[in-house]
Amino acid sequence: MNNRIAVAQAHPQIGDVPVNVAAIRRMSLEAHDAGARMVVFPELATTGYVFNGRDELAEALSDGDGVSEIADLSAEIGIIIVTGYAQVRDGIAFNKAGLFENGELRGDYIKTHLWDTEKELFIAGATLPPVVDTAVGRVALAVCYDLEFPEFMRHCAVNGADIVAAPTNWPAGFDAPTHHGPFNSELLRAMAGASTNRMYVAIACRTGMERGVDWVDNSCIVDPDGYPVTAFFDGEGLAVADVDTSVSRNKSISPRNNVLDDRRGDLYVTDQR
Repeated sequence: MNNRIAVAQAHPQIGDVPVNVAAIRRMSLEAHDAGARMVVFPELATTGYVFNGRDELAEALSDGDGVSEIADLSAEIGIIIVTGYAQVRDGIAFNKAGLFENGELRGDYIKTHLWDTEKELFIAGATLPPVVDTAVGRVALAVCYDLEFPEFMRHCAVNGADIVAAPTNWPAGFDAPTHHGPFNSELLRAMAGASTNRMYVAIACRTGMERGVDWVDNSCIVDPDGYPVTAFFDGEGLAVADVDTSVSRNKSISPRNNVLDDRRGDLYVTDQR
């Protein structure tokens, strides 16, 4: 089954939920006009990222987190929307991803692998993401750093994901001194996860300086062979590609090899701690 999907490289404004929801509306309409049936937005796209503490984040969310508006938008224009968003409940903050389809929040996930200063602001999730049957296929949610853990990506594949939709914020300045070429190290690991599990990975990065932090503008769609099938670009915009779920559901890589069937679960120790 072929479906067109998009990733939105957006520039959220710190602390301004209404402005950011308006940007999600604008870019969702652009994606719909480009023929996309699903669009993915960055991590914390409703709030921005570089908060000075939980109190500042709670204040930004005091008039609403934008979730109901995004749900309504998904029904209004007939497109699946995946976005990162923040939520504060009883003084506890969560970094989340939501999948909205036909006016409903059909998939909701709390980021399980927190990056750097996120550990000072958010509580990590305690469950791995759902795999949601949607109009474009079976979609799993990931948030940024999650993509770097092979066990996480394997969970998505074993549970039938055709596409991993990944709201992402990759801060600049973390590449190794030996880095060269078009792919940053985080993207390389996401590409490996796509290839070793034969899944599409839709990565929506943010753009635009925020409180002195710059970002890697590498929004793209990676195919089940592990290669980006969309061009990289700087600044705001969309990357759009057609995905074929018959490809992601075929786990064979040779006449005698299948990336899921060949696993030796009888030998692996997943955690020795």
